[in-house]
Amino acid sequence: MLTAAQIRAEAYASALRVLQGLELPPKTALAATGSFARNEMTPQSDIDVILIYPEGEEPEPASVEKLWYPVWDAKYRLDFALRTPQECAAIAAEDASAGFAQLDLGYVAGRKVLVDEARAQLLAAWRRQLQRGFDDFLETAIARWQRSGAVAAMTNPDLKNGRGGLRDIQLLRALALGNLCDFPNLEREHRLLLDVRTHLHVKARRYRDILDPEFAADVAEDLGFESRYALTAALVSAAAAVNKAVERGLATARGVLGRNASASGRGRRRPLDVDVVAEDGVIFLSRKPNVADPWLLTRVAAAAARTGYTIAETTWRQLQELPDLPPLWSRAAVDDFFAILSSPRSTPRVIQDLDRYGLWERLVPEWGHVRGLLPRERSHVNAVDHHLIATVTRCAEARTSVARPDLLLLAALYHDIGKGYDRPHAQVGAEMITRQAARMRLSVVDRSRAQTLVAEHTTLARLAATMDPSSDEARDALLSAAHYDQLTLSLMAALAKADAQSTGPGVWSARVEQAQKLIVSRALEAVKPRVLNRPAVHVPLNVEGVALSVDWEDQEVSVSWCGTSQRELKRIFALLSALGWTIVRANIVREEEGHYKAEFFIRTVQQTLEEAAQEIRFIQSYNSRTYTELPAIAGEVTTAAFDVGGILVIRTVERIGALGHLVEALPDFAWLRHEILGATMIVNVYLGGQVSRATVVGNVTRALARD
Repeated sequence: MLTAAQIRAEAYASALRVLQGLELPPKTALAATGSFARNEMTPQSDIDVILIYPEGEEPEPASVEKLWYPVWDAKYRLDFALRTPQECAAIAAEDASAGFAQLDLGYVAGRKVLVDEARAQLLAAWRRQLQRGFDDFLETAIARWQRSGAVAAMTNPDLKNGRGGLRDIQLLRALALGNLCDFPNLEREHRLLLDVRTHLHVKARRYRDILDPEFAADVAEDLGFESRYALTAALVSAAAAVNKAVERGLATARGVLGRNASASGRGRRRPLDVDVVAEDGVIFLSRKPNVADPWLLTRVAAAAARTGYTIAETTWRQLQELPDLPPLWSRAAVDDFFAILSSPRSTPRVIQDLDRYGLWERLVPEWGHVRGLLPRERSHVNAVDHHLIATVTRCAEARTSVARPDLLLLAALYHDIGKGYDRPHAQVGAEMITRQAARMRLSVVDRSRAQTLVAEHTTLARLAATMDPSSDEARDALLSAAHYDQLTLSLMAALAKADAQSTGPGVWSARVEQAQKLIVSRALEAVKPRVLNRPAVHVPLNVEGVALSVDWEDQEVSVSWCGTSQRELKRIFALLSALGWTIVRANIVREEEGHYKAEFFIRTVQQTLEEAAQEIRFIQSYNSRTYTELPAIAGEVTTAAFDVGGILVIRTVERIGALGHLVEALPDFAWLRHEILGATMIVNVYLGGQVSRATVVGNVTRALARD
């Protein structure tokens, strides 16, 4: 029996004979990309080639078309292009993803000087484009990881496109060719992934990158493993090594790009939170951190999730030495925990890193039981822990479309955490989330809702699959499961969708979506919506302008403010933004005489609570009028719509300065209520007068939304 390397060598040699036998048009060259160029070809692989010609000497279309017949006659699937060296470079200059596909460009036949010229121009263009379009290039990789999952976590791993797979090794090579990192030694991991894929192609007798269980045993035998489980263990180890190398490579690339962008700022540390700083895209602790504070862990992890920065190895070691968490969490710690869960882009990496360094179980004690646990259901393609992370990520994407993203994220994290016990997993998980909600000091009502979401997380899918979705029986069953609570109903719908989408192919479909939407809409019609009331604002009678107080138990600053008009609010928002303070809750009301008063509940970021508690200094800063302009903010996902009672509801990603920009975009309002839930800013505004709703929504969207 041939080895995997021999299979590839024979496939390459056969294809090379065909390609080198082609009668190329004069003055042209044939170059290859893809698996053939990398010498990774199997008998089932496609052939990707580019016919390169000098500028201004394009071959006749008829001769080019005729050229490929020997390849097709040999039963190869062919993808070909016709380009000049300049066009090869231009494609890389326009789009990093398109340039990525050409980086393997290699000579096959014809005028080699053309291929050398094309490759030189291509690499130069690639390096320039990668400097400009690194974020877009990374977004493409992240989207691929979300589509294909992680090789180390999948029951049916995608050897090519999964996280830790062959495509990630190519990604590292692309970064190295872009002079952004060194290419690591992954020869052993690369060979295993490639050998498994080669034998998979042979066993399946077709091009396939997903290692299904029906092929795994035969592939394992061909490669000399005792069983498919031994092969799986080896793949997990290899994929984990590749993934770690990718994380290091990306961290190095971010650092290089950061230094290139601002040479004068090299080595500068930027504060992200109390005792947490960033330098060149890497997170460190400050020079004299309070290592007796156990919540330094959540601040660092939340900063990593918010910024997308990596955490330095030295920082991980320092975090491992922190004391254990207290039985009850502070409000700031709860906010940070939800920030960890709220980034579709960074949450999976941050959670996996925390788990790898033994820190995630400090926050989620029940996690160890589901780590690497394979599901019993055939519909699941991920291990239970990775399915939970994938569901959280889906819910993070939907966090601006629900009223309580915090409860949705917590339920997503816990919905299957009860698997692997001798009782129904929804029941076990409901008990676990109740204990977690108690540790986080959520209200009794919110604990009950979280418990219901986990206990009933399969109910909507079951009703949609087994009952007439238009029937009163289905509606009433859902209402009973949700305890006739409108908020619970809407969160159940969002969780059911995220759960299904994270399970496996075909679990979420147009038919399933339509059936669930019908049941939920009929249930919501039966529940009377709640109309929000004007908030109470408690401003001391002796306040003239601003005042400040501190809640030492909740580690929170509160600022009272009063002014003669809504426009004057800009000055207090400018000051709070300049201080780097995060407004976690706020209430603003208009009095009968037209004056305004407000309460802001603050989380300090760049200062300790003791430093922030200097009321006299704060009042002097406000009265000095030093800060009168709002800082620019990044556009983020935003929804704005009028709800029951004419209340405008805005949901957007939490960020410093966003509330000030929102208020500046609004017409005069009667009252405003703001809070941060699940790292999402939720604002309810009652305008109280005749306004053009479309104009208001448009102004708000322009002020906050991503272009």
